[in-house]
Amino acid sequence: MKKYYPLILVESYLLTTLLLLFFGPIEFRIHNTSLFLVLMLLYHGFFILGYWIAALTYKGLTIGTQTDYSNYYSSGIYYLSFFIGLIGVLGTYSNLMLTDSLIPYDFFENLARGFSEPGLVYAERMTMIGDGITADSRLFNILSLFFSFFKLLFIFQFVYFWRTLGKLNKVLAIIYSFLFISSGISSGTNSVVFIYFIFLALSMLVVLYIRRYIHFKKIMLAAAIAALLPISSFGYIMSHRGGGFDYFSTTSPLGDISVSASLINGDSGTYFDFLYYSFVWLNYYLVQGYYGFSLILNLDFNWTYGFGNSAFLQRQFYMLTNIDISDLTFQHRISEFWDESAQWHSFYSQFANDFGLAGLSVLFLFLGYFFSRTWCSVIYRNSFYGAALMPIFAIMFIFIPANNQVFGYIDTLSYFIFISIFWIFEKKAHNLPKTDTSLQTR
Repeated sequence: MKKYYPLILVESYLLTTLLLLFFGPIEFRIHNTSLFLVLMLLYHGFFILGYWIAALTYKGLTIGTQTDYSNYYSSGIYYLSFFIGLIGVLGTYSNLMLTDSLIPYDFFENLARGFSEPGLVYAERMTMIGDGITADSRLFNILSLFFSFFKLLFIFQFVYFWRTLGKLNKVLAIIYSFLFISSGISSGTNSVVFIYFIFLALSMLVVLYIRRYIHFKKIMLAAAIAALLPISSFGYIMSHRGGGFDYFSTTSPLGDISVSASLINGDSGTYFDFLYYSFVWLNYYLVQGYYGFSLILNLDFNWTYGFGNSAFLQRQFYMLTNIDISDLTFQHRISEFWDESAQWHSFYSQFANDFGLAGLSVLFLFLGYFFSRTWCSVIYRNSFYGAALMPIFAIMFIFIPANNQVFGYIDTLSYFIFISIFWIFEKKAHNLPKTDTSLQTR
């Protein structure tokens, strides 16, 4: 059954989001409901089928006989990951703060403002973007595709090798983590903080699970409680943006969204009221992509050459070919009803640009197969890179109802591509003669 735990978790979560869509505190009028439900059943079915085939056909060692890769710690690789990852973190800070320098001038002043006035900071940033101010460098973005994966890989590394690290290296990990989330706080951007906490928590759970930590269930409970921190941070930022529940109905020109919950001021009431306020906002962001997906179901399919699943890839395609495919996307064609830039569009909607509605079932068959093989390599071979892929898979599945989180952003796209490549080569190297363990650095 250990082979099927991730499948059960993913399906339970995604089915819960569908329940929130239809029975949650925010009421969405879904278009083409019958076809919507048939497609959801089709995608889930093919995902389960792909997972089951991979799990059934996987041939590995007996669980419990794997190599312990925590003995393969290399301080040189650790420092290399730290410094390259730090460049990526500083690049993100520069992009979010709309500066031209990798050196974070006024760092503590910006951080203090982000804590005290997140709504104002966010509003100022959006105004600057609206005025055409940007810090994006095309050359840096292209080059960063080849090293951005270090940003998240370093997090997984210090979690995986934590018991092996010396005090200095643990301090570096803490400093790195602080700098990582600071860009999100300083710019009033929720996603950076969420991605960090989700990736860190999932990395810890994966590592503790494969090492059969005796108090794993207690850690799971603690992680669930700790999740209140980023959720509270999200609610705090939304309350300072003046986020009342009546905002939800204004996002649908068709009048398809309404709120059944009573309006709660995020700045007053008990902490449970504030958590409820945060939950309602989180629920809106989480499932709104399903509504956008329902709007495309009666549209014809226009192929976007494999680049239509994210605005980032569309920009790169335009830069390479001078062809703008954004007009072909489902998101652009329903923009008057569901804004292509202001609102979230689900993983289904965005990949439908490249695969079509029926073709998405093939994509989910592959995802289920790949996900299953990766997990089997973890529990049967203790694969380091297989374990490193699990948090990014989890982020992908968490955001499926909302957006294409992994392939839509350069950091997560780089991570998924390169860690998958490393996983493939690790699998091949696993069959080679073992090196002398006396030469391995502890």
